[in-house]
Amino acid sequence: MNVECDDSKTGFLTAQEALAWHHQRWRKTKFCVNGLDQLTGGGISSRGVVEIAGDPGSGKTQLCLHLALVCQIQNESRNGIVYVSTEHPFPSKRLVQMEQALKRNGVGMGEGKKFTDSVFVEHLNTAEALEECINQRLPVLLENNPICLLIIDSITAVYADELNFVDRAQSFRRVVTALHALQDRFDFAIVCTNQVRSVVDSSTLDDERIVPAMGLAWGSLVHTRFQLSRMAGSGERKCQLLFSPTAAPGQCYFTITEAGISDAA
Repeated sequence: MNVECDDSKTGFLTAQEALAWHHQRWRKTKFCVNGLDQLTGGGISSRGVVEIAGDPGSGKTQLCLHLALVCQIQNESRNGIVYVSTEHPFPSKRLVQMEQALKRNGVGMGEGKKFTDSVFVEHLNTAEALEECINQRLPVLLENNPICLLIIDSITAVYADELNFVDRAQSFRRVVTALHALQDRFDFAIVCTNQVRSVVDSSTLDDERIVPAMGLAWGSLVHTRFQLSRMAGSGERKCQLLFSPTAAPGQCYFTITEAGISDAA
């Protein structure tokens, strides 16, 4: 099913005309969590690559699973999810637990509807396999299964063994270029998780900073970047919005519950 925007109108447009003519390009998917939706000005964009970076246990996969469920609620006619898992087996038991908890809380999509029926899972662990998936298998899937969200969890793992940084950067560009083309044709959001690394000032050997992995070659291709961290001594997580073309930098706090992600108390 092809749901691309109508690009037949050519020439210069005013900002207001662009909003009206290409309205789907500016669509956002809400987190359905007040703090995160306020931080982002209404959710994640349906254009560009959204990155969620963070250390292990900060909630990256939990936030992705949460998005995989609430995205379906907001897109009943186009509610498929593609979940590419690269670091570990897909956490299907956790997704089912979250789905059941949401339904007990009165959140659903109709009688007998199962969120998990619309989640298409792929597991791979190399850059070559990722490129093959995006260029060959994914277009075939999208032709027959309208989706609202593609998740790659994580983009870091498939490049862990690539020591040639030039080849790695070229692969980044091929992957993102292919994803953008598919995104324009089929209108879905893209979320990638990323690991983090420590950076120490080489001149003073102090001022340690935690930054997203894979450097500028990858970072320059990211549209919106979040960074998650655990708060010591509590179950809260901090979400920092580092940059986005549609919202100012900021931060908020959330907790992980049986039903997914909730605002911190």
